[in-house]
Amino acid sequence: MRDMKSTNTLLKRWAKLVLRNDDLVFLVKAAKVAFDASILSKLKIYDRIIPLLPAILDKPDPVIFDVGANMGQFASRISREFTEGQIYSFEPVHTTALGLHRVKRWLHLGNVSIFEEALCDLIGTEPIHIPLLKGTFRDGALAVLEGSKNPHGNVRCHIETVRTNTIDAFVFAHQINGVDLIKVDTEGAEDRVVKGGMKTIEHLLPTLYLEAPFAQPWLRPLYDLGYRPFYNDGKQLHAPRTGERQNDVLLIHQTNLTKICRGILA
Repeated sequence: MRDMKSTNTLLKRWAKLVLRNDDLVFLVKAAKVAFDASILSKLKIYDRIIPLLPAILDKPDPVIFDVGANMGQFASRISREFTEGQIYSFEPVHTTALGLHRVKRWLHLGNVSIFEEALCDLIGTEPIHIPLLKGTFRDGALAVLEGSKNPHGNVRCHIETVRTNTIDAFVFAHQINGVDLIKVDTEGAEDRVVKGGMKTIEHLLPTLYLEAPFAQPWLRPLYDLGYRPFYNDGKQLHAPRTGERQNDVLLIHQTNLTKICRGILA
């Protein structure tokens, strides 16, 4: 009995040590992302918009910007949906970007390019706040740039400095002539991402998928430009209804609406 108690004590100590090892936690998280995107992709729908994208983009080889890529939950799925396309993934938090690289390598996502920087409205560097969960674990999925941080937030954070860039500067530097979809999930910095990409948006008219309600005031310049907001239920797109609340809005320019399969427009 004493030997068994000693063994149990050692196992408990080992478990505590493992659970406090951030590197191992990040590895396990990346493995789960890869597993979900490959084995469970047909059973678990990560985002209801993904099955609709072939009809929305209407081409086999779209150019897609995944801004706020995390560990590739979105990129891994659209990479396989559009094997001839090109996905540019942007993730500023280093430990999270390492997970993204792992997922890319494990799933052989050759059409995904990874850039360890935050797209916003400034070129340079900026502190980013990474919430500490349960006191120690850094959750890069909830990281927010200093300039976009809620001043009333009282969550304890780890702060590090990351590179920042703009969509406009990136497109110019990489001589990109066409962008079909820009997905933005940046924990409150979505307005800054759009602001830093307005030249590209005005010139190329990409479809935008933003983590924001359609009535946000900073979206008004896009509506004035000819963009129309849509929500989706996984089967169809529909214009926002009175009283409807969703946090993910799809913006399609009016000139591109005729290209979309009529079957997905409610």
